[in-house]
Amino acid sequence: MTDIEIAFIQALQDQAAWLLIPMQFFSFLGQPEFYLLIIPAFYWCRDPRLGLRLGLLMGISGGLNEALKVVFHLPRPYWVSPDVRAFGSYPSFGLPSSHAQGAVTFWGLIAAHVRRWWFWISVVAIILLIGISRIFLAVHFPADVIVGFAVGAGTLLLFLALEEPVGRRIARLPLSGQVLVALAGSLALALVSVSALATLGDWQVPASWAAGALERSGQPIAPLSLRDAATASGLLFGFAAGAAVAWPKRGGMCAVGKWSVRLLRYIFGILVTGAIWFGFGLLIPKDPGLTAFALLYIQAAAAGAWVSFGAPAAFAYLNLTDRS
Repeated sequence: MTDIEIAFIQALQDQAAWLLIPMQFFSFLGQPEFYLLIIPAFYWCRDPRLGLRLGLLMGISGGLNEALKVVFHLPRPYWVSPDVRAFGSYPSFGLPSSHAQGAVTFWGLIAAHVRRWWFWISVVAIILLIGISRIFLAVHFPADVIVGFAVGAGTLLLFLALEEPVGRRIARLPLSGQVLVALAGSLALALVSVSALATLGDWQVPASWAAGALERSGQPIAPLSLRDAATASGLLFGFAAGAAVAWPKRGGMCAVGKWSVRLLRYIFGILVTGAIWFGFGLLIPKDPGLTAFALLYIQAAAAGAWVSFGAPAAFAYLNLTDRS
C-alpha cells in the first residue's frame, strides 16, 4: 500500500455518486458468476469449441490466481485504510486481482476468436473498465489490477501457444487416459495453492487487517482458506472430464437450430446447474476442514461435468437438439 494509491482510490470515489452503479456493473462482468452464466451459453447454444476453450482457460486461470494471492498475501485497500469507502467485500487476498486477470483471459480469448478490430477495441475498453471498477470499489489497489492484467495476458498467451499441440496429444489418449489427465491437472492446480500456503509457515493475517475489513464492510475475511482453490480445481476436473466424454458426440451439444430451442436448452441447463450447486452446498460444512474441501471439490466437479457432458446428453435425450 502506498499513499499515492490510496489518494488515487479516494479521487475516483469522490468523482460522483452516480459512478457506483456503473462500476458495480463492470465489476460484475469480471465475476466468476458471470463466466458461469456465459460459458454454458457458448458451449450449449452458440459455439461448443469456444465454450470448451473458455471453460478450460478460466479454470486454469482461476486456480493460478488463488495460488498467487497466497504467495503475495497482500491486503485489500478497505482492510488497511479508513480513508476509503468499502463498496464491496471479499475474504481473499488482493494481489493479483482475479477480476483483472479473468477479464484479460476471458475477453481476450473471445477477441482472439472473433478477430475483428472493432471487437478488439470493445474488449480493451471492457477490460480497462473492469479494472477501474475494482479500484473504485476499494477492493483492489491499482498495483493489484496491473499485476492481474499482466498475469492474465501471460496465461492467455501461454494457453494460445500450447492448446493445439497439447490438445492433439491428449486427443490421442483413450477416454480413461483423458479423464486421468483432467484429474491430474486439477489436483496439480490445487497442489500449487497448498504449496503456496505451506511456504507461509506460521504467518498469520494481521489482526488490524481483519478488524479493519470487518469495521468497514461488516464482513469477516478468511484469506488463508483454500475453499476457492478447491472449487476452481473441481470445476476444471469436472468440465474437462465431461468434455472428454461428450466431445466425440459433439452433435449432442448442437449449437444450431431454432433460437427458441436454444433458449429452452439454456434455461433448463442453468436451472439444473443451480440445483446441483446449491444441493451439494447444503452438505458442505462451514468449518475449513478436509471434509469441507473434499465436498467443495466434488460439488464443483459435479457442476462442471453437468455443463460439459450431462446437459448435452440430456438435451439429446429430451430432443432439444433441433437442427431445423
